[in-house]
Amino acid sequence: MSPLVEINNLTKRFKSITAVDNLSLSIFEQDIYGFLGPNGSGKSTTIRLILTLLKSNAGSIRIFGLPLNSNKKTILSRIGAFVEKPDFYDNLSAFKNLKILAYYSNTSVSSRIIEETLDLVGLLDRSKSKVKTFSKGMKQRLGIAQAILHDPELLILDEPASGLDPSGMRDIRNLIMFLNKERNKTIILSSHNLQEIEMIANRMVIINKGKKIVEGEVAKLLDTHSYYTVFEVNNNLKAKAILEESTFKFEKIEIKENKLHLFCQRKYIPQINTFLVNNEIEVESIKVEQNLEDYFLTLT
Repeated sequence: MSPLVEINNLTKRFKSITAVDNLSLSIFEQDIYGFLGPNGSGKSTTIRLILTLLKSNAGSIRIFGLPLNSNKKTILSRIGAFVEKPDFYDNLSAFKNLKILAYYSNTSVSSRIIEETLDLVGLLDRSKSKVKTFSKGMKQRLGIAQAILHDPELLILDEPASGLDPSGMRDIRNLIMFLNKERNKTIILSSHNLQEIEMIANRMVIINKGKKIVEGEVAKLLDTHSYYTVFEVNNNLKAKAILEESTFKFEKIEIKENKLHLFCQRKYIPQINTFLVNNEIEVESIKVEQNLEDYFLTLT
């Protein structure tokens, strides 16, 4: 199967700084493709190169099987994008904002389509409200609305859940999964939150300092990753002692804040739980804590 997006040896320099360094990656139709990296890793620069907001120094980009440089207008008409935080006219309603944005982007959409799009992102009941009255989560959803207004095949979302509370993050996550599964959108999802990507993406790449660190299926990449796992048990000292004497291999095991903290591979967590219970340790809760920095350590 040919990639929907194919990037080969892409390089972008700003004077003495190489923001994107010989980057190659492939995104396939109907992927939710996690684009991960810390701040300053080159994610936003790569997205701007895909959207032709910047020009590369070297390398090539093909989208929908076409070279981007010679098919810019055709390709961009089939892409929707949400880059960093969306900007709107605060004193105008959500409906009027989308109407204006459609006009300036030469997108011919009816009032019915605008209403359907607002309904899709859960904002139809606030379509006549001024954007200045919206919460950050509502503005993020409105940003996604403007990105999908013309029914694009490829959707690029740059940190759409940034700064949101857990409820807002869940709403954005559910919307992204709906657009992928029910509306058949291929989605590039830029983030620095590994856990968020694990919950919704099927494939991912991690970049750092403009270079690709790893790319592949999310489940396979994370299966061998070690996680901090917090066990809340009735006897920390006994649990720690018997685990240290067991055949399990831990990179770290310690008691902190009256809980047992382990650093181990995810596949062993159910076995550890069974082992503790079989040794008369009551397991009250298990919480897996993971972040991009920990994963970087296992890779580098």
